[in-house]
Amino acid sequence: MPRYSKPPTSDTMFGIRNKNGSCWINAALQGVFRIPDLQTRFSDGDEDTNNTTESCLAELWGSKGEEGLNAFYQCVKVSPHMPAGEDIGDSHELLKFLWDKVPFLDKLVRYKVAHTTRCVHCGYTLTNHDSVTEFTVAPTKAKQSISETIAEAVQPQSVPDWTCDTCKQKGCTRQLLLGTFPQVFVFHVTSPRTTVSYGSQLVLNTQTYALFAVVCFNGGHWYTFGRNLPPGQPWAEYNDAHVRTYDATFFPLADSMRLLMYYRIQE
Repeated sequence: MPRYSKPPTSDTMFGIRNKNGSCWINAALQGVFRIPDLQTRFSDGDEDTNNTTESCLAELWGSKGEEGLNAFYQCVKVSPHMPAGEDIGDSHELLKFLWDKVPFLDKLVRYKVAHTTRCVHCGYTLTNHDSVTEFTVAPTKAKQSISETIAEAVQPQSVPDWTCDTCKQKGCTRQLLLGTFPQVFVFHVTSPRTTVSYGSQLVLNTQTYALFAVVCFNGGHWYTFGRNLPPGQPWAEYNDAHVRTYDATFFPLADSMRLLMYYRIQE
């Protein structure tokens, strides 16, 4: 069931100051802070105090961005590719870091997939199971919808150069299968030259998702459009320390979008 144990309030909307190009951190955090489960966890004081990264997130949340930022930078700096508080980085890399370091978040975003390879001659089939935390969006045309990119990604693909271990002939089909559906579905657009269309809701099989965060990069700066759930809440633009609210008619359809975050609202 959807996790709306407490109604969202205006005190969940706050800016985070930019220190030496830390917009990429602020943009990622504002997306994460819109997750209903995390809002409830931090509001109830249920964070894992033995987890340094989660404790920093809880301090940032509880202080409305006033405390915990420098300590969070120190957590992030364990990776040489994320210069927290020193230079601009990548919001996508920070999200991957958070899923890895905070088990509570990893559980929300992780889902099962399978990769199948089938010989077109003898039917020999090999299936590899895995779990992932995001879906890579690779559109094949401009303004392609998220639903269409998913549909294309799960279609069988012909691989003529593959050699079967059983019949020794060449040719197979490979297919991606979604085994489970996460509570929070994260989509990552890999190319800055690719535009994708998306809506406020996404339906996959019988699962319905509501969009709650759009993380954008305009070539030099990261920022986020976010909204609290349940659906119907207005959007706000989180641009470092500045928060701009919009009326109910606004929808953040942005060509600079790099990350989408959807929340499952129907089991």
